[in-house]
Amino acid sequence: MLPGMSTQLTSYYDGPDLTGTVRDALRAAGLDPERLRIEDLAAMDQFHALGLPATLMLAELAELKPGERVLDLGAGIGGPARVLAERFSAHVSAVEPVERFRHLAAQLNAATGLTDKIDLVDAEGHALPFDDGSFDLVWTQAVLPNVADLAPLAAEAHRVLAPSGRWALGEIVAGPGGELHFPVPWADVPAQSHLLAPEALRTILERPGFAAEVWEVGVAALAPAAAHAAAQPQDPRELPDLGVIVPECDARMAGLGHNIAEQRMAPLVAILRRAP
Repeated sequence: MLPGMSTQLTSYYDGPDLTGTVRDALRAAGLDPERLRIEDLAAMDQFHALGLPATLMLAELAELKPGERVLDLGAGIGGPARVLAERFSAHVSAVEPVERFRHLAAQLNAATGLTDKIDLVDAEGHALPFDDGSFDLVWTQAVLPNVADLAPLAAEAHRVLAPSGRWALGEIVAGPGGELHFPVPWADVPAQSHLLAPEALRTILERPGFAAEVWEVGVAALAPAAAHAAAQPQDPRELPDLGVIVPECDARMAGLGHNIAEQRMAPLVAILRRAP
C-alpha cells in the first residue's frame, strides 16, 4: 500500500480476482461471457473521459495503421488494447503491473477472440522488458496522473520506439483553478495524485528526444470525440459499467466533472514524435 492510500483505492488495485464479478454482471445483462464484442464491454473497460469515442479519436489522430506494433502502458483490463487490435488491426503489447487486471484482461481478450493480437505483460513503465526500437506507437490513456516520476517512463517510451515512432496520449493535466476536489478516478487523497501543469508535463515528456506534433489542452481537445458520441445511437441495453470494478465510481466521476468545470484540471490530447 502506498502511504496515504485509502481502503477504497487499495481494494481497487489489490482486491480479489475480478473475473467472477464481471462474468456475473455480463450474464445479468443477457450476455454470454465466453462470446463478446468490444461494444458489449465499452461501458466498463474504457476508463477515461468520453470512453470508446475518445479511444477511436486518439487512434485516428495517431494515424494508426494495420500491422503496427503498439505498446499500451498501464493497460488496465485491456479496453483500449482490444479496440486497437480489432478496429485498427494492430498488434498490442499491453503492459499492466496489477495482476487482477491482467487476469480479467486475459479472459476478456479470449471472449472477444483477440488473444492472438494482444500480449499481456507484467511490467512497470520505467523498466520495460523490450528491445530498443520494438514499437511503432506508445499509447497512454488516463495513466500519467498515477506516476510520481515521469522521467524514467518517458525515457523508456523513447527507447522502445522505432525512429520516427509516435506516442499517443489521452491524459489529464493540472488546471489554473486550484487544488483538486477528491475523490477522482485515480486518487482519494492528494498524495496519490501526480498531475502536472501542461508545460511542465511537456518539458518532461519531450526531454528524451520527442517533439509534440499535437498538443491540445482543454475540453475542446475532446470535441471530435464528443461529437462522435453524440451522433451515435444510444445502446438500449443495460450493460455492465465502471461501477462493476471501480469502488465509489459515481463519486469519482462526479469529482472528475466538478474539477474540470472549475478548471482545476483539464483534458490533454497529444501526439509526440520520436526523432528519426
